[in-house]
Amino acid sequence: MPHVRTDRADYRFLFGGFATLLVVSFLDNARGPLIPVLLASLNIPYETAGLFLTVGNIAAVAATFLLGRALQRWGERRVAIWVCFVSTLPGLLAPWVEGRWLLLLLGLLLGAAVALLGSLCSILTVKGSPPLRTARYVSFQQVMYGVGSLTAPLVFSALIAGGKPWWWLLSGSAFSLFALGAALIRVLPQLPPEARAIERREDPLSRSQMLVVLMFAMYVGGEVLASMWMSSLLVAEQGLNPSDAAGSLMYFFIIMAVTRFMCFLWVKPRYETRVLTLSLLCGIVLSVLGQQGYAWALPAMGIMGPFFPLCMARLSARYPKNWRQMMIFVYAGMQITLALMHVSVGKIADQVGMKQAFLLSPIFLSLCALCLWAARDFRGRVAVRAA
Repeated sequence: MPHVRTDRADYRFLFGGFATLLVVSFLDNARGPLIPVLLASLNIPYETAGLFLTVGNIAAVAATFLLGRALQRWGERRVAIWVCFVSTLPGLLAPWVEGRWLLLLLGLLLGAAVALLGSLCSILTVKGSPPLRTARYVSFQQVMYGVGSLTAPLVFSALIAGGKPWWWLLSGSAFSLFALGAALIRVLPQLPPEARAIERREDPLSRSQMLVVLMFAMYVGGEVLASMWMSSLLVAEQGLNPSDAAGSLMYFFIIMAVTRFMCFLWVKPRYETRVLTLSLLCGIVLSVLGQQGYAWALPAMGIMGPFFPLCMARLSARYPKNWRQMMIFVYAGMQITLALMHVSVGKIADQVGMKQAFLLSPIFLSLCALCLWAARDFRGRVAVRAA
């Protein structure tokens, strides 16, 4: 029988989605605290640091579309296992990075790994969620993002305090990914070929759906800019050392995790639009305050945490026939925006300073708000979450 979404949760897929996001959030947010250290230890400018992130985003776009094709051909189980094993490569390369070109290769592998794992975790979670509770499960899944993101600066601070090399942060993640891949072999079910054949019947994206893709891209550009470059801003403008700057980033992810967990506990479908709109507006205001020198506002930006999971859950309700395709386009659009964002931040920071470069964060978030306002069908109340 084909696998269909019912009113019961499939905890095998939920485990895969939650565990994958936990690991990828650590791997993704290890890059932010590392940038000031890489600048000093490798003697590279901001532009090279931005290029390190940009090549990763370029690789991520290609990896995301390859993931979509792989899912159609082999299904979630087989693809998830291989993605985990392939994503150990950045951690294996990290100890050998001593110059510009190996650093860029590391950035390419990191970007591809983060994109593959990030796209996969959302697909696994939505697939395992009952239609009427998708938003709550996706919100709880994103709590794992907060936990993983929180542990990255914590582990980084401990390694720096212990005098350990920076690459320990990435090499340790390789062991976690290998263990996760082994666990998924035992946990995820193997779907019959006819189920996958039915699931890959997808419609082309409409103009309104492309507007939703743009909305996601703008939001992630603003949020990731804040988290990825927050440490560099605090070091450059506030005079903090890298360890203390990583501590501020830790509070950002604590607030993000708490707000997402609150959504899992209390937010019902009729309140989703209000919550995602309010969280986005708060993020815009706090990003402006943080850019203007109010250091407390930077970690407080974590309050916009509910926006992404609530919107991601809404994809499966608004587009029941091609929600997987929508997610692939969403993640590809996010990576294109991040590539442009990182290279822009690096160039602007070298020319006029990190404070001015950080202004891109409220700009991206404001563009996201415009897209959300224009996508009226998407932001309207969801009465029923279709399969």
